[in-house]
Amino acid sequence: MSHPAELWTWENCKEKIKTLSGRNGYPDNAIIPFLGYILDTRTGTITDTFSGEAVESGSKSYHSVTHTICYVLSAYSEAQDKLPTGKPITSKQLRGNHFVCRGYTGETITLVKHFASNPDKLVQAVEVLGGEKTDFQFGDIAVKVNVLPRVPITIVMSLADEEFPAEARIYFDATLENYLDSEQTYFMTHLMVKRLVELSEKSVSFLELY
Repeated sequence: MSHPAELWTWENCKEKIKTLSGRNGYPDNAIIPFLGYILDTRTGTITDTFSGEAVESGSKSYHSVTHTICYVLSAYSEAQDKLPTGKPITSKQLRGNHFVCRGYTGETITLVKHFASNPDKLVQAVEVLGGEKTDFQFGDIAVKVNVLPRVPITIVMSLADEEFPAEARIYFDATLENYLDSEQTYFMTHLMVKRLVELSEKSVSFLELY
C-alpha cells in the first residue's frame, strides 16, 4: 500500500486506531506512545515528549510525523495479537520489499555517521525511547526498541577496525509481517532513526505528560 498523505490523517484513521486500547500489547487507556510522541486518542493530538509541545499543523515535521503515526497504527490495529519469536530477519526477507523498492541504506549510513564514533550515545538514545542494550550473534553493540508493543527493531553496530569501516544493520522480528507490510515498516524505521539522531544532538528525556 502506498503512503499518500491525504489518506493517513487522524480523521481517516481514528476509528481503527481507537480500537488499540487494551489490544496488541497496549494498555487500556486513551494514550498511545510512539517513538517519543504520544497520541491522545480522545482528541487526536500528538505531543512531542522531547519538547512537551504538540505537533502543530503547518509545522515542518507535522506531515511526516502525523502521517507516519497514523499509517503505522492503522495497520497495526488490524492485526491479531502475536508475540515476537526472537528470530531476527532483515528487510530483504519481507514479502513485497522488491516491489516497493525500500532499502535502508540511508538509515544505516545515518546511524554510522551519528553513532559509530560514540556508541554509548546510541545506547543512551535508545533508552530514552524505552529500549535497551541487547545481545546479538555478531557486531560490537546491539540495541532494541519496541516501536510498537509487538514490533521490536534491533540495531547492530560493528565498529571500525584496521580492515573494515563501521557498519550498522537493522533487524526485525520474524513476526513483523503479522502486523506491518514492507512499506509501513520502512516509514516506521525511518522515523525511529530520525528520533535517535535528534536525541544524539541534544540531551533530552521523556517529560511526565501522562
